[in-house]
Amino acid sequence: MDAARREKREHGSASFPFQIYPALDGSEAQDSDFIPYHWHPELEIITVEAGHVSVTIADHNYEGEPGDVFFAAGEELHEIRAAGHENEFRSFVFAADFLEFTRADQAQSELLQPLAEGRLRMKTCMRCGEAGQREIRGLLAQIVRACNARAPGYQLMVKAALLGVIAVCAENGRLEQWARPASDYKAGQLKEIVAYLGEHFAEPLRLAEVAAHFGLSPQYFCTYFKDNFGKTLTQHINSLRIEQAARLLRETDLPVMEIGFLVGFDNFSYFIKRFRGVYGASPSGYRKGK
Repeated sequence: MDAARREKREHGSASFPFQIYPALDGSEAQDSDFIPYHWHPELEIITVEAGHVSVTIADHNYEGEPGDVFFAAGEELHEIRAAGHENEFRSFVFAADFLEFTRADQAQSELLQPLAEGRLRMKTCMRCGEAGQREIRGLLAQIVRACNARAPGYQLMVKAALLGVIAVCAENGRLEQWARPASDYKAGQLKEIVAYLGEHFAEPLRLAEVAAHFGLSPQYFCTYFKDNFGKTLTQHINSLRIEQAARLLRETDLPVMEIGFLVGFDNFSYFIKRFRGVYGASPSGYRKGK
């Protein structure tokens, strides 16, 4: 994934625009600790499978526990943090128009079309034990089983289960009127900020310079960033650097010190400290245990 900007990957295929992350074959198991701020036109359902998972959607942060379900609408900024093997989540990403009917019946006109057009959304957070949560978790488990088995017609089983999720949300009052953030000036500016940081995080970045890039004073930018992302600029940049460092530790044989400098840390001791704070191990220890 491109760090902190609009995803360029295709979720599923044109004929079956649906994907589960991490991949069910285990190939992405190590790539799911931290998904930095990003957005995409598809809807996303995030489930907490084990431990504690921090989910930020728009400007709200949620501490998720096993059984919790979160919904990110199309074009909505979101971030997922699940550092450590004991903390696990699963994401179901799909295009809303994938579920639409050709024939314009009542479900199509009142639910599916408004969802696809961004006029309707599923409420963001569903905690374990809330009305409809068990049914939705059961439907998502059906999807996982279908995708694992890949028997003839499994695509239809996935589609039916996703329609069931929407039906359960409607039944339990968990659908609400909404407007896509893409048309909102503030949302657009936030996307520009995370895109810029996602492209330049490995470079020396100073608050005054970043603020000036967006035509804002350092003091205002500092407050604006913290209010909307729930963290300081430095914390966000460090997160991006640590995420990239972990990727390089997994995928390359580059020396640890070189990786620290490559991702933007100019102090090796500080790099180790920040890395340990996220993953609970030194970079070298993380590499040995990958």
